[in-house]
Amino acid sequence: MKNVNDIRDVIFKTLLGVLFALGLFDILYSFTGAYAPYGLLYPASHVLLTIILFLSLSFIWYREQWALFLYAGVILAHLGVDFFVGAFHPAKLLLLLPLPAFLYLWKGVQKK
Repeated sequence: MKNVNDIRDVIFKTLLGVLFALGLFDILYSFTGAYAPYGLLYPASHVLLTIILFLSLSFIWYREQWALFLYAGVILAHLGVDFFVGAFHPAKLLLLLPLPAFLYLWKGVQKK
């Protein structure tokens, strides 16, 4: 029988993998012209924030505590830029859901 920490670690890494995949999709989607109505700099800022999000996810993988703050800051910056240019949609608040999931999955798992 598997240990609870092993199962929690698998879920943790799966969540990170899904977020990486969604970030790659978001970068590719940024250059399809879907964000063109929001101006020239919006896709560039969107991609830059997504790259910083990848950085935070990389350090979350290694369970660095400060990376959770970086993740939250990048998501809030995403929401701020979206609100500023008029691209905000309430569904984008779903980006905040992984944060409590990370905190829950982090509990009880030792830094490796």
